[in-house]
Amino acid sequence: MSEKMDLSRRSLICGLGAIFLGLVPDSAIGTGVVKVLSNGKVEVSIAKNPSLKKMGGVIQFKNKNGTDIALIRTANSSSGFRAINLRCTHQGVTVEQTSSGWICALGHQAEYAFNGELTKGPATSDLRSIPIKVTKTKVTVG
Repeated sequence: MSEKMDLSRRSLICGLGAIFLGLVPDSAIGTGVVKVLSNGKVEVSIAKNPSLKKMGGVIQFKNKNGTDIALIRTANSSSGFRAINLRCTHQGVTVEQTSSGWICALGHQAEYAFNGELTKGPATSDLRSIPIKVTKTKVTVG
């Protein structure tokens, strides 16, 4: 078999394994549960995003400018949410979710906790927080 075919098969198996283990975040893009508002903010329905009902739940989406954002359930309280910009603070590469947080896999391997706090350099600062407003039914990001 060609090297290209083996890589494709390996990627498929790794991807299926990640889905099986639940390591891939829910993506809200295109599901109708994330609404980009005319003012550029993003409105996220809590009820329509089951992963946000439990602590540690994460969804990823893009804002009006195409910035990758993660909305994370950080506590069981109604205000227990945090939004972070998923661009590595070292090189600007979009970080990827792992079982323990986020990693700059395509850059210099900086690692961050789920809440965006830096755990391993070469980056020197946390992922940037994005302001949010929380009600009982939705989170507005931006």
